[in-house]
Amino acid sequence: MMTRSDISAVDEFLAFSLPSDTAGQLARRDAIAKAMDSRQSTTALVVYRATGLVLIVGPEPYALSVAEELVGKVTLAILATEGNNPSAGLEKTVFTREIDGQIILVVTADLMNVGGHLGAFEVTVDVNGEGQNLAGLMNLTSQTFDVVLDLGREPAITLELPPPGYFAVSADRENMPKVLEEIAGLNGEFEKPQYVHYNPDICAHGERGITGCTRCIDTCPAGAVISIGERVEVDVHRCHGMGSCSAVCPTGALTYAYPSLSDTMNGLRRALAAWRISGMPAPCILLYDSEAGAEYLRTVCADFPDGVLPWRVEEVGSTGIEVWLSALAYGAAGIRILTHERTPGSVLTALAQQIELVRCLLEGLDHDGQSIAELPAVEFSSSDWPWGVDERVASDVATFGGVDNKRDALRLVFDHLTPESPPLETIALPAASPFGQIHVDTALCTLCMGCVSVCPAGALADGSDTPKLDFIEWNCVQCGLCERACPENAITLEARLLVDSETRLMKRNLNEEELFGCITCGKPFATKSMIDKISETLASHRMFQGDALDRLKMCEDCRVKSMFEA
Repeated sequence: MMTRSDISAVDEFLAFSLPSDTAGQLARRDAIAKAMDSRQSTTALVVYRATGLVLIVGPEPYALSVAEELVGKVTLAILATEGNNPSAGLEKTVFTREIDGQIILVVTADLMNVGGHLGAFEVTVDVNGEGQNLAGLMNLTSQTFDVVLDLGREPAITLELPPPGYFAVSADRENMPKVLEEIAGLNGEFEKPQYVHYNPDICAHGERGITGCTRCIDTCPAGAVISIGERVEVDVHRCHGMGSCSAVCPTGALTYAYPSLSDTMNGLRRALAAWRISGMPAPCILLYDSEAGAEYLRTVCADFPDGVLPWRVEEVGSTGIEVWLSALAYGAAGIRILTHERTPGSVLTALAQQIELVRCLLEGLDHDGQSIAELPAVEFSSSDWPWGVDERVASDVATFGGVDNKRDALRLVFDHLTPESPPLETIALPAASPFGQIHVDTALCTLCMGCVSVCPAGALADGSDTPKLDFIEWNCVQCGLCERACPENAITLEARLLVDSETRLMKRNLNEEELFGCITCGKPFATKSMIDKISETLASHRMFQGDALDRLKMCEDCRVKSMFEA
């Protein structure tokens, strides 16, 4: 019997109150309550500190009229970007205006760049043809602004999700009162969770100056993930927690931390186990985000069929195939991911790619590929429920616990969902999927091992003292580094899933040669293909004519002796 505190805890988790009139509805509440039994992992906090220094950017008359609404609430400065005269000199570029007794610094200049975040915006302007720090130009103690209110016709920051503290309202003036109210409250210290953790040791972004995987950079709607050479960097202050970076990361170098993967898996496992005990048919899980998604469901939750299990996550983009397939393995009949008009386009694109991938995997494993799908809020209708139930999945329930390593979670899921007699040995997957093999053209490969040196996941290995190239397919994340590193263009990628678990983990040979022996002393020192390639390349070079060409076929000691004898 659920207590009043249990009911309140469930409502708080869901962000709305579910009906509790039928046996099925009570079983659903109990299942969610059981999922909340264990302690959730903690994550670090990201801190913003703001003192109320607000920069208004835009035409001076408009900026001054907006400033009137903020006078007395914040400290104001204005960058007048229209009607300025850059050649007039510095003394005419910086001046003051007074509004209701408050002095406001005004600079007329062209805006060059806005970078940073709440409490630390760096603004660069063009003054007399030179880029200058605007805060420095104003002789401010701080070299940054806390908040930027952009009134320009074209916003300085065009990201889908601009950094916290940046507001562009030129095209949305009806929203101005709400924006000004929010700005007035941005004074003090603010905290949010650190949504994403990064492990550079297993990142496949780059190696030895070669760029590989860029999935996280391409999908981040906030521009919070950037390349720093061979690795990436996550600006936790600009991050909005959309989570699609972690969902598309093939190695698990980027992991979502609020909640963690293991917490999500364990919560779903406990909820579905409790649901199963109630004797109810396997449920369809509805994933939704904690803000707009919860707001929308609050208006329709009374119409939820008993077979729908709502599950709130911070952002739906943070869930990927490892979460969805784990839910099926734990006994869910289907998954729907609720999206809405506030879901960023880049997140929708990433979701669509992940759904295409998971459908290929499910159909290849003889399951219903339609059991996982996006559910746009505009298409929501209670008449669509319950969705197609795949009893073959729902009746065979996994019991493995949650893990925080994405590849480990997927290995457990694939082992569980693979039927005893799978219809296919391999499953063809869309390009850029995180599973697959490589093909090596042995006629071109010289076993230089350049591919081994850049492989971030341990999929490729050399033969130590033997010239050979080995491959473990399960470790391959299809990042393309080996393909780009190969000087002979001997490598091509193939996205696929090898169905048999043992074969996936097995080391197999891709190329092997005997060592080439020195033509003078017989000492092995290279591969025959490498010597042939070098000899062919340098045969027409003037420095390698006659006996000089034969020196390429000698070990280092004999080569030196031959040169002295010559």
